[in-house]
Amino acid sequence: MPYWSTSGLSAREQVSYWGDVVCQAFTPLSPTRRRTHLDRSATAEGVPGWVRSEPLVDTNCAEIASCTQLLTHGPSEVRRAPMEALFVNLQLSGACYAEQDGRRCIVRPGSYAVFDTTRPYSLEFREPENDASWRVLSFRVPRDQWAAGLRTDDATARVVDTNTGAGSVVATMMSTLWKERPNLDPRTVRTMERAFADVLSAATTAGITEHTVTEDRDAALRVVVRHYIRSAVPLGRVTAEAAARDAAISVRTLHRLFQAVGTTFTDCVREERLRGVTHELAVAPESVTISEIAALWGFCDSSHLTRTFQRHHGCTPSDYRATQRALVGGLELESPPATVPAEDR
Repeated sequence: MPYWSTSGLSAREQVSYWGDVVCQAFTPLSPTRRRTHLDRSATAEGVPGWVRSEPLVDTNCAEIASCTQLLTHGPSEVRRAPMEALFVNLQLSGACYAEQDGRRCIVRPGSYAVFDTTRPYSLEFREPENDASWRVLSFRVPRDQWAAGLRTDDATARVVDTNTGAGSVVATMMSTLWKERPNLDPRTVRTMERAFADVLSAATTAGITEHTVTEDRDAALRVVVRHYIRSAVPLGRVTAEAAARDAAISVRTLHRLFQAVGTTFTDCVREERLRGVTHELAVAPESVTISEIAALWGFCDSSHLTRTFQRHHGCTPSDYRATQRALVGGLELESPPATVPAEDR
């Protein structure tokens, strides 16, 4: 069974090996570990991880484990993909915050999601609290094995629960094929591989209509809540209770709406406060201090604003304000001179 690991390599060599070898073994992926990933990780440097791989016939199976990171399959990776395939990722531990075709989902242990290599997607894997590695069982299925007539862009980035129903059958088949592949003869493997593709298509199709209706309703409710937050932020404290009351939903439902897209109500409020601060820094006169802007948009003080702003924008409010002033000044300098009237020439 092919096996790749960064064990024994230096932190710098781990980063290079993981990006150049492991992340290219199945489909091109660009790995990134930003400050937010390092802060959530038990590993402060390098990329500890390993991959075990075993082919069926046309489908390839792999178990992967590593640290918190973002894996991006962007436009350049799409162009370099060696084949058109679907990845079925069954989360074993940790979580995956994923996005494709305008949908975001959180794949937790005991669920799976499908991703199409012919279009961009991103996978942010996070370690569990009690372990330094997440683990996922991933099957790469040739795209032409997907059920005829079923559009893959309807099926991607949708979480399928494997505790009951058709999703349970998919997870059982993945686990069994992964474990028993060395004990199966070639003819049996081919038959089971075809059966798996059929079951996968059927299980995914079964959940699409229900998911679509639910997601459309939830998306509309999120718009309502965000509109309330945007209007309430300049007035002071914004509570989940008030936002839920405005949207005519329970507080529990409100929190679920944001958790479904990988964020929280608190994060949304913070984003709107930062949005207001960013606009204020760009247009307010120099006489308005950073402390006054912080108070206006609900931050405790200028230090609180500076920490939050720098974490999200990569620079301080003062630096951002100076940059905006320089840009405005540059535009004014580059403006064409006023036309001199003919009679004054």
